[in-house]
Amino acid sequence: MPQSLSLPRISTNVRFAASALLFPELAGAWAERLFLTPPRHGGIAAALDLIDARASLIEHKGRHIATWRWGSRDAPLVVLAHGWGGYAAQMRAFVFPLLSAGYQVLAYDQPAHGVSEGRLTGLPDFAEVLTEIAWHHGGAYAFVGHSLGAAAAGLVLATRKARFEKVVLVSPPADLVGYSRRFARWHWMPEALRRAMQGAIEERYGVRWEELELARVAPRLTAQALVIHDRDDRMVPWKQGAAVAQYWRGARLVTTQGLGHGRILMDDAVISAAVAFVDAR
Repeated sequence: MPQSLSLPRISTNVRFAASALLFPELAGAWAERLFLTPPRHGGIAAALDLIDARASLIEHKGRHIATWRWGSRDAPLVVLAHGWGGYAAQMRAFVFPLLSAGYQVLAYDQPAHGVSEGRLTGLPDFAEVLTEIAWHHGGAYAFVGHSLGAAAAGLVLATRKARFEKVVLVSPPADLVGYSRRFARWHWMPEALRRAMQGAIEERYGVRWEELELARVAPRLTAQALVIHDRDDRMVPWKQGAAVAQYWRGARLVTTQGLGHGRILMDDAVISAAVAFVDAR
């Protein structure tokens, strides 16, 4: 999370705090929309970096989801999933090493991200889209996901809606409530408003947050897992990835230093570790 507040951010937070006191219902609706609205990065310019792939669209809840695919359809499929506020091209560095190892690769823009359609989205949508993609392409052998995209794989496996033999979780968050509290502090939300926001989001998706937390579902997952997390990650603290690795039976934890939350996706050693894990027999 950012460490300092800009003047526009301070102004927005003051208005938010005032609204929470004077118009609690309005503030609750605003908080829910704010929490479910990702920053838009990527777009057409980033999609051009994937021009060598076979592009296609799938539909999820009336929204078109952009996908890109490389390699032979006869090869085992590895799905790449970016995280909150990201886009498919962020996972580009994994593509050629996986192709060279004999896999086909698929990446996609999450709903309301990149060039995929939508304005609001959340972790349940991430999990449903991953399920849809695995089903649409006849299943997948392995999965590599970043941040919230990594958490989605745990939910999919927990509900048995899709199956992966191997999963690589890069910078995975372990709990949503902790993140929502950091989010609330950043936007000067009182705890009562944060709880109301959580309740509204649970009602929207028909699921309690406890059922979405990766640390809670991990003990019952059986897929082989590799967790990679950086000690200097300020967005998702390293201890969350360590918790996921601890609770996920047989999972391995690889710790990096100095890469943070984003540059970890471009590090040669991280990519080599992920591909070696996927390709290990």
